[in-house]
Amino acid sequence: MTFQDRSFPTLNAVRAIGAIMVVLTHAAFNTGQINHGWIGAALARLDFGVTLFFVLSGFLLSRPWFLTAALGRRAPSTRHYLWKRALRILPLYWAVVVAALALDPANDGSSWEVWLRNLTLTQLYWPELLPSSLTQMWSLCTEVAFYVVLPFLCWWLTWQPRRGGHRLEVRSVLRRAGVLFVAGVAWQAVVAQVPGHEGHYAQWLPGYLPWFLVGVWFAAVSAKLAVEPGDHVLERLARDLPGCWILATAVFAIACSPLAGPRQLLVPGGWEAGSKVVLYAVAGALYVLPLVFGPEREGWVRTQLSGPVLFWLGEISYGIFAIHMLVLNAVFAVLDIPIFTGRYLTVAGATLVVTIVLATASFYLFEKPILRAKNIRYFSRMDREARPMGATVR
Repeated sequence: MTFQDRSFPTLNAVRAIGAIMVVLTHAAFNTGQINHGWIGAALARLDFGVTLFFVLSGFLLSRPWFLTAALGRRAPSTRHYLWKRALRILPLYWAVVVAALALDPANDGSSWEVWLRNLTLTQLYWPELLPSSLTQMWSLCTEVAFYVVLPFLCWWLTWQPRRGGHRLEVRSVLRRAGVLFVAGVAWQAVVAQVPGHEGHYAQWLPGYLPWFLVGVWFAAVSAKLAVEPGDHVLERLARDLPGCWILATAVFAIACSPLAGPRQLLVPGGWEAGSKVVLYAVAGALYVLPLVFGPEREGWVRTQLSGPVLFWLGEISYGIFAIHMLVLNAVFAVLDIPIFTGRYLTVAGATLVVTIVLATASFYLFEKPILRAKNIRYFSRMDREARPMGATVR
């Protein structure tokens, strides 16, 4: 079967927006801006950028497995997939860890155990506070855990023993993913009440599976429609981008209220933690829905999101995420601004500008050249026949 797959030209912009959200929320927290009215409440909830990252990861990374299951072809090479993920994530991550532990004065005297845990992305599994300039890396630990379990998850979601193998049954995927979604919300509601200095259980993968699973379910439907085009309900909903985004913004506004827990780093109640995960999942689904279904480039919004500036920012978004806390702490030191004392616009603006410059240099001079090794020898792509003709999703 030969067909022309979708290219999803707007999703790089979602990466860019998510990364900038993370920078802005951390600047707001460190300046104390999150404590001021509704603007502070909204800034405190811009950790929603992590939700966008997780939804995109669930969608883009699981979709090749669903496509091959729908086509009845061999599943993608797990070895090649993990190698590409390692090349994309680890080199810059290791560089930032070394810089943060060696240059940030708050990390002076860090033990070899701290170095080892952070270099191996296992720091989240020890009951100790995360090092300065690396606090944002909790979400990368969780994302890497998702990378590892994804092949097994897709195997389970497509396994149809009565049909003698792997088939893409969208309803089956929804039912099984729904069980995991509910389990993830329950996990978050229970373990979020454990103080952070005792453990980071609320930041482990189970509590954030609901966000990944939104993308996974979208990927299953998208793969089915790529093989068997039809007028699916998600396609119809996606044609109304303004409507989807108005609803998403309304849900996000609810998440800015105390219903989703405190703005500060306080221990939330179980209902608060569970509500936040669900509200973010719904808002994330509604924001991403019209960008993965419906017309790809139709309308002013999609045209702008597909433009060169947002595409570039999406390309360097991982660098923005990885580097920004190191830059943020340096801005406070260089400008001699005490923490939690305001000057949000100055701090956020300086952090964004410097981070974008460094992330651009990192991507084009360091990260991108490393990615050329994605097809070397043992890790070369071994599943070309599983890739649909004309597909542009990477």
